[in-house]
Formats: sequence, structure tokens, C-alpha cells
Amino acid sequence: MVFSTRYISCESQLTQCWNELKNSNQKKMFLLGILVTATTLNDQAMLNAWIPQCSDVLDEEGMEEAILQTLLFAGFPKTIEALKQLRIHFPVKHGAKHVGDHKKAGEKTSQIIYGKYHSKLKKVMDELHPDLTRWMIEDGYGRVLSRSGLTLQEREISVLASLMTSGMINQFRAHVRGALFAGVSRVDIIWFTNIFQCIIAAELRADFNQVTLEMLST
Repeated sequence: MVFSTRYISCESQLTQCWNELKNSNQKKMFLLGILVTATTLNDQAMLNAWIPQCSDVLDEEGMEEAILQTLLFAGFPKTIEALKQLRIHFPVKHGAKHVGDHKKAGEKTSQIIYGKYHSKLKKVMDELHPDLTRWMIEDGYGRVLSRSGLTLQEREISVLASLMTSGMINQFRAHVRGALFAGVSRVDIIWFTNIFQCIIAAELRADFNQVTLEMLST
């Protein structure tokens, strides 16, 4: 297995950060970011190197959930390959989860994330295609992001990592606000995005930094 060039370019920075971390909450956020970033990059070597360290802070269910939710932002193929790496280290998988009424759960979770912008978002999705709204609410926020195993704050931090890695700046903008609405502090968002900005494509870093500052100043 070979590390991706994006990871190689910031491996030493991420490793140094990990070695210096003392705060348990920051350790957890950092490792969630690592798992999601590696999954989004489809970097099997990065996953293989970090999963053993993740187990010192994250339980197996948390690692599973971080990878599973990445299918919403990176797709099924990358999620499948990441789970294969997880199974090398942790063969035992957790059972299927049921959140009950997916639409009801999805509405509740998405309303937390989007707050007063929730109705506007649904209108925009409807204008693009009405099925998008249903899939977003029932599948994205209902079946996936409403599951147990990670808190909503942890899920939003993980979303930020995936969007930074994939360069999706408009969605990143919405989820910086969503992380705030979910209860992530401004300090933690700034810390997290500063750590993982090295994984952003170089030509997009300034734009992502500007968006972060704009969203946190409103």
C-alpha cells in the first residue's frame, strides 16, 4: 500500500500534532478527522497506519460510524474500501441499527443542523429535484446522521473533514454553521480546520480559511 500524495505532504504535521495533543476531546476530534480524511482520499495506507492509534481513543462503534457516514460525502466505493481496512484490525462488526421513523428522525436532525435556514434548504433541494429533499431528509439525516455511536457534534466535525478533503466549499460553509448549531464551539472549529487545512488542495486553502472566518463571525 502507498500513501496518497495529499497525505504525504502533511504527514509530519499531523503526526506532530497527534504527539502533542493532551486534551481528550481534541484527541477524539483529531482521530475522527483522520479516519474521515483517509476514507475520502481512499488512502488505504493512511487508514492502516492510523486505525490502531484510533482504538486508543475511539471505540470500535465510533470508528465504524465515522467511516459509514462518509458514504454521504465520498460515496459507497470509498466507504467499502475503508471498512475493509477496519476489518483487518477489528473483525467483529456491530449489528444493523434502526432509528425508527427515518423521516421524523431526519427532520429533527436536519432542523438542528440548519436552524432557521432549514426551510430554505428544502426549497432549494426541491427546485433542483424533489427526490433530493426526500433522500437528504430520510436517508442522509434520518438513516445515517441520526444513528447512535457518535454525537451530533462529532458527526458534524467529521463532515467538515470530508468536505475539506473533497474541496466542497459551499457545503463546507453550511456545515461550519451546522457544527455551531449542533454545539461545537468556535474555538474547536477553528482548531480543527487549522489542523486539517494541510489536506485541502493548495489552491483552495485560502478560500476555505476565508469561509471559516466569515461563518464564525456571523
